[in-house]
Amino acid sequence: MAVSKWIKQEKLRDLSVSELRDRADELKASMFNNRFQRSTGKLENYRVIPEVKRRYAAVLTIIREKELAQSQTVAKEASK
Repeated sequence: MAVSKWIKQEKLRDLSVSELRDRADELKASMFNNRFQRSTGKLENYRVIPEVKRRYAAVLTIIREKELAQSQTVAKEASK
């Protein structure tokens, strides 16, 4: 995934959990590649590292929110 192709957070919330997990895996791989390129001196734009890290955290947060919402829905249905 290219760094310049960010999806807005509102659109991320529309994705399913499995799609978000795929996105998180892509971002994690990107973070690894960026760190590797930085250590070898081939990374041209160092600002990419915190941007990818921030996006990764946002995706993980949305995944967790969806999981909590689903568990609360199940708990409410079970209590009826």
